[in-house]
Amino acid sequence: MKTKVLLFFTFLCFFFAQAQQIPKISLLTFETGNESHSVFGHTAIRIEDKAQGTDLVYNFGVFDFDTPYFLAKFSTGTLDYKLGIQDYQATLAYYFSANRQIYEQILNLDKAQTNQLINKLKYLHQPENRYYRYRFLSRNCSTEIRDLLFEEIKATQYTPKETRRTFRNYLDDYTRPAPWFKFGINLALGSSIDQNINTYNLMFLPDYLSSEISKASLNEKPLAQKSTKTFTHLKPVNENKWKLSPFVVFAFIFIVMVFGKSQFLIRSYVFTTGLFGVLILIINLFSEHPEVLKNYNLLWLNPLYLLIFVLSFTSLKTIRKTVSTILTLCLLASLGVWFSKIQGYDITFFPILITLLWINLRQSQKI
Repeated sequence: MKTKVLLFFTFLCFFFAQAQQIPKISLLTFETGNESHSVFGHTAIRIEDKAQGTDLVYNFGVFDFDTPYFLAKFSTGTLDYKLGIQDYQATLAYYFSANRQIYEQILNLDKAQTNQLINKLKYLHQPENRYYRYRFLSRNCSTEIRDLLFEEIKATQYTPKETRRTFRNYLDDYTRPAPWFKFGINLALGSSIDQNINTYNLMFLPDYLSSEISKASLNEKPLAQKSTKTFTHLKPVNENKWKLSPFVVFAFIFIVMVFGKSQFLIRSYVFTTGLFGVLILIINLFSEHPEVLKNYNLLWLNPLYLLIFVLSFTSLKTIRKTVSTILTLCLLASLGVWFSKIQGYDITFFPILITLLWINLRQSQKI
């Protein structure tokens, strides 16, 4: 009889202990990948509730490639991302297969703050709330979590510091191993990303969100505990350093063009430059992404090169010389913009600019 009573009270104590157990909430930071959408890494929130027997990952970075007009919507800033929920074990399996490390930081939340964050996430996951308008630097998987931790939890204490660096500087750091992607980023993004930012703005990058939450305080403790690795054995990454960079490609084209003097190649280069100029102009005029505004790359990637292309088939020498002179002045203005730091640039722009300068001088002197 005494044994049965002891077992009953043991079970009862275990039941109440489980009922009172606070779910564990942690920040997950995923290592950068090789694809363009993973080059900056990723972040999510894990909620492990042993009392309920659940282990879920709340992910603000969900998008659907099958969305109608996906590329057009992404370019014009009208693509919506959403908050999704995945099973933690499934998340582990995916990132292990992708050979990407996961870093976990347990958040030092009390019971009330834990419940507040869980309820907020459940509210945001409701069908009418889960979608949000994606913004490259201000509304992404990382900034959505930043805003929850620093604004939703009012007791969080954090003092931003100046970095003396710009958004573009940090983007260059991450895209340097992928020079073609780096070239495209610097081509499409305008001068609005060339202002110095503070560490709060910097948390648009998952790695810096991870580091900065450790500097914030809550409940007289750091907001987050020390980061721990999830995987102990991953394949070593063998990075191929011998890549055909855009700088080499465009420099080679310049050399071939100067020595070959192929009229077909020159006209093709001029036509392609003008076509890309029109594309950047359309994005600059119609995109809702604030990051693409005031793009001074249009000075050298100029739609007027389409006019030069057309004029190259005519005998309108005076008009061709006038347009070529205007384009040459625009090239010189581009250098002024770069050197005055009004807008950042990619080193790959220089062989393109030299090639265009050579073409302009050739067109203005052509009889």
